[in-house]
Amino acid sequence: MSLETKSPLTPAEMTKARILEAGMRCFAREGFAGATTRMIAAEAGVTLPVIAYHFGNKEGLHRACAQEIVEQHSRRLLPLVCAAREAANKGSLSATEARDWLDRILEALVNAVTADAEQRLTTDFVLREMSEQGPGYALLFEGLWSPGIGLVADLLAIARQRRPGKEEERAGAVMLITSLSAFTAIEPVSLAFLGWERLDGTRRDTVTALAKRLLDGLVGG
Repeated sequence: MSLETKSPLTPAEMTKARILEAGMRCFAREGFAGATTRMIAAEAGVTLPVIAYHFGNKEGLHRACAQEIVEQHSRRLLPLVCAAREAANKGSLSATEARDWLDRILEALVNAVTADAEQRLTTDFVLREMSEQGPGYALLFEGLWSPGIGLVADLLAIARQRRPGKEEERAGAVMLITSLSAFTAIEPVSLAFLGWERLDGTRRDTVTALAKRLLDGLVGG
């Protein structure tokens, strides 16, 4: 994985990015408890004191991995999410407009969860955190999951011409978003059952269309 940057990195920054990438791989593969700083150092090609210098300890590195994921999400989806949240907060959004925002968010989410290997590494880290929480879990919940699911829940309520905040729409938002785990957490099973080698452009469109049909049911319900 090549972590996103805005300008050329200094040697120290390159080392830090390499440790962050190695940490993300090890945490995604072994979980926080199973990964060791010695393992991460070997994968990054550095010594243990270098990890301590940049991140303090294993807990600090894990939080830094989670923070990097939140920031990547913000860079990729923030304009869309902020515009949708602003529209929802105005109180004048029509049901049709809310549904349009939901369609656009679903398209962006499908693209994110079916992205290339670089994006998949962050997805694997996130999935591990869902089942085995480490020090970075709170950062992911507060900076990624809670606001994202909350936005979908509010838009779903508006699309159903109901007041946001109802438990039914909140549960619906959770179920809609987690349906995409068919192509993350259980992707090997899904692809084998469907006879797909990978999710190419046409099949990604199919997944997006099916996600929108699930949304049809929630809005119509």
